[in-house]
Amino acid sequence: MIGVDISGRSIKAAEVIHGRRSLILRNASWASLAPEAIRRGVIQNVPIVVKALKKALVDISTDANDVVASIPEVQSFVRVLELPVMGEAEMNEAVQWAIRRHIPFDLDHVYVDWELLSDEKKEGQCHVLVGAAQRAVVDPLLEVFDTLGLNVVALELEAEAVVRCLLPRVAGESRDIRGVLLIDLGATSTNVVFFDRGAMRYTASIQSGGDDLTQRLADALKLTLPAAVEKKARVGLHETGRDDAAVVKVLRDTLRDLILRVERIVREMSVQLSAEQSIRAILLSGGGANLPGISELFGSVFPGVSVQLGNPWTNLSRARRGRTARLTTEDALHFATAFGLAERSRDETIS
Repeated sequence: MIGVDISGRSIKAAEVIHGRRSLILRNASWASLAPEAIRRGVIQNVPIVVKALKKALVDISTDANDVVASIPEVQSFVRVLELPVMGEAEMNEAVQWAIRRHIPFDLDHVYVDWELLSDEKKEGQCHVLVGAAQRAVVDPLLEVFDTLGLNVVALELEAEAVVRCLLPRVAGESRDIRGVLLIDLGATSTNVVFFDRGAMRYTASIQSGGDDLTQRLADALKLTLPAAVEKKARVGLHETGRDDAAVVKVLRDTLRDLILRVERIVREMSVQLSAEQSIRAILLSGGGANLPGISELFGSVFPGVSVQLGNPWTNLSRARRGRTARLTTEDALHFATAFGLAERSRDETIS
């Protein structure tokens, strides 16, 4: 299976194959995108995206044709709704009506899917996991894959893929996972996912990411963007030399503002969840998670909560030969969404 993550500035592709005992990452690659190709998750120029995706697929040297692709979090919606127990046909209609009260989009312009969380029934009520995505996002995305003659097995929310990549997939084990906040720090956005007892319970997106850190550093210290990228990666949030203090201050202040926005999302989320659904751990992923000192800064805003980098190899083995054998964990964090997409099975639902 090929996982394709099309984000604001790049396309990341990964191919996963089934080994005897585990899933194996056969190869991974990325291609850059022109800034005008995508705006707020919506493809603006299909030919540009087609060209970039074609390059990424050539680079992973695959003959596979089945694709799972991501839908950006800013243009999608996931919630767990409580509804009366009823038949499937009635439930489908009830979901359509219930979601109107929660969805931030016009229901006439979205695709909706739902799944019954069968182990969560009580007193004639049940919980339903609902996902929705804007048609304006989905339709041009499908056009890209149709142009290249690829078979789209599924389109998934980015949150689903990150969860699948970072959390254990052992049968039944995910039901025991309680209160994990997954934060995917991308170049142009930061996605927040709350996972509890086998399902995503809440997702949100902040339109700020690693590029904003770089730009703020460049503006404050009057650096070129390449120089700001180099200083950000080398210094991070730890002073290692005499000239690092200014770099650390800009990065720390900017990143703290972002983390406080995450904290506000958590407070809003908590109002909709039960008292026992508290955050017990935070997993960081995406390229921004590699910033030195970022875990400690998150820990200062979320005291008492374990903060660590997610492990993109949780459910994957690396191919013994080729580029994936040399792919570091730091590099792999950039591909968390693409890995998770490629790990999807054909008959999997949206949990």
